[in-house]
Amino acid sequence: MQDRTEFTPEAAPTISLREYGDILRRRRTIILQTLVIVLVAGILVTLFQTPTYQATARLLVRPPSLSLNVSGGGGPLEELMRSSTTYNVPTQVEMLNSRDMQKKLQEKIGGDLPKFDIEPVEGTTIIVVKAEGDNPDRVATAANTLLKEYVNTVNDNEGGGIGRAVTLAEQGRKDALAKKTKYERELLIFRQRNHVEDYEASLKSQQETVASVGSNYRVVHDKMQALERQKASVRNLLNTIVQSSKVAIPTADSDAEVRAINQKLAELRIERKALDSISNVSKERVAALDGQIRDWQNQLANARATFKERNSVINQNYEVYANQLLQYDIELSGLAAQAADMSKTLADASKRLSQFPAWEQQHRRLQEEIKTATKLLDSWNDQGNMLELREKTKSPTVTVIDEAVAPNEPIRPKRAQNIFFSFVLGAFLGLCLALLQELFDDRINSPEEAERVLRLPSLGQVPLIEEEGLRMIRDISTFSPLMESYRSLRTNINFAAVGASLRTLVVTSSVPAEGKSTTVANLAMSMAMEGKRVIIVDADLRRPSQHKLFKIDSSPGLTDILLGTHRLDQVLRNTGVPNVQILPAGTPPPNPAELLGSAEMMKLIDRLKEISDLILFDSPPALAVADSIVLSSRVDGVLLVIAFGETKKANTRKAQELLGRANANILGTVLNRMESPSSGYYYGKYYVPATLDSLSESPSSGIDSRPAEPVGAISSGTTESKED
Repeated sequence: MQDRTEFTPEAAPTISLREYGDILRRRRTIILQTLVIVLVAGILVTLFQTPTYQATARLLVRPPSLSLNVSGGGGPLEELMRSSTTYNVPTQVEMLNSRDMQKKLQEKIGGDLPKFDIEPVEGTTIIVVKAEGDNPDRVATAANTLLKEYVNTVNDNEGGGIGRAVTLAEQGRKDALAKKTKYERELLIFRQRNHVEDYEASLKSQQETVASVGSNYRVVHDKMQALERQKASVRNLLNTIVQSSKVAIPTADSDAEVRAINQKLAELRIERKALDSISNVSKERVAALDGQIRDWQNQLANARATFKERNSVINQNYEVYANQLLQYDIELSGLAAQAADMSKTLADASKRLSQFPAWEQQHRRLQEEIKTATKLLDSWNDQGNMLELREKTKSPTVTVIDEAVAPNEPIRPKRAQNIFFSFVLGAFLGLCLALLQELFDDRINSPEEAERVLRLPSLGQVPLIEEEGLRMIRDISTFSPLMESYRSLRTNINFAAVGASLRTLVVTSSVPAEGKSTTVANLAMSMAMEGKRVIIVDADLRRPSQHKLFKIDSSPGLTDILLGTHRLDQVLRNTGVPNVQILPAGTPPPNPAELLGSAEMMKLIDRLKEISDLILFDSPPALAVADSIVLSSRVDGVLLVIAFGETKKANTRKAQELLGRANANILGTVLNRMESPSSGYYYGKYYVPATLDSLSESPSSGIDSRPAEPVGAISSGTTESKED
């Protein structure tokens, strides 16, 4: 077997400009559809868009002059105290855009107002007012009316500004005085309610009270702890006396009460036993006697539990210690009541002391509010005296320098620009959709893409033939694109096998219906044109199709040879094409993969090599069954058929991986049923002799260039089987 042809990533092709061109060609429909839709939409929008006119007017804002109020007080009327109260240009723009100005303009001109664009000119104090609408006269009138109303409003404000300032100053003085009076009254109420006429003295007195009560409470608490310790000591002595005063009784059976109860129980049991010997005794009497026995048993248990206490003797000092313990309880009760009173007094005093920080904050806040109100009152009084200066420095602040004129041409729509933009946008969106569609398309659509995905050389491309009867090269012209494609495939296979002997070749695909069976038949006839003896072995033992292409019986065939029921000379048949023989699949077996991998198969391959120059195996799809995987490891090379625009990349990669695991020598790929021929085929269909009748294949090939009638071999109506 020859060495495997290496196709390293460094040698793998990259996406070329021609491949991008192929992508655009394949996706031309969506590109053109998107372009037409966007372009038509842009034209319709442009044609039906209402014309928009624009009128422009300009307003000059006087810069502010020097201030006469240099006191720097920063009070509420500081701006009114200056010689000029001109607002800055951005403020003027906002005032022109205000709803109040829009309302005044609405009252003047009526109807729907045009759209306004009011912006300052950078580096100047000029404001440009642009009005846009569908009526040229109305937009000019609206712009001029807006500026006139604004100028009148500003002048009215300047004229009546002093009166409003005096009123504002007087109102501010009254508000400040009322605020000062309010906080003074709140401070007085605060002191009376909380009894803190003098905050510092009250705080000190409360702290001394808390300290005194706390000291007394600790003294009482210490006395209570001392009494508790004495009480515990006396209680321990009393417990010791109680334990030592007990008299040890050897057992409970020595107690008189226990002995009496035992004697009574013995008598009752004797009586109960006597009743058992009497046959006619009543059940009530037996039950009553059993109840008495249980009662005496309970008394016996109680007597046994208490016999030590009933036989103990009290110590003479017990009563003394008990009285002393009672005295301690009385003293502790009195101290506890005294401690409770002190604790309540201490809690009340501490609670009042804890309120002083909050009172301090409130006290300081009220004092600060009084100070602030006093300062504000003084400020209003001072600034009110300066209002007369503003009256003497009054001057106009805004002036209209350019009035709007009715425009003659609309500014929108710009038809040529819109149409051009729609064209560019449609082309761009179409290209984006085409590339996106190509990105999500998992099919192989070009030889370059097949090489890039599989890292295998592309050995040939077979064009798509629409005519039903012209898919076999036996039935077509010598100079047809289909014939040239198989010649090119034949040449590339020979080049791929340079330096090694290529005697056996498996043709397979990843999934069914990719055209591998037709490719095997045409490749065999193409190889025969060079004078090679070619044998086609239909190794698709599950769904054979070569016998259909050559119009022969499918059995006996390959399986019959492998099973030993027939000889090779009995099943090997002529195809009607010189130098081409076929070994059909034979009887369908239950174990195709095992037969193809058997030793008999290897022997058969060796025998076929002796009588042929090339053996072509038509095998099942690699992903469908393992037959082609088994067979590929026993031949010199493998050719992978890919259906153009149908085979998925994932399936082809998986098939390549399976073949690689079997150490198969994959020579390359052939792209079948290409919708548009490559450049070589494009030029090839024109590069033909002037008179085809005078030309034919070389005699050694044995194949006429003109269509021939099928002689038991190939039908003129043969099509590619969807099962191959």
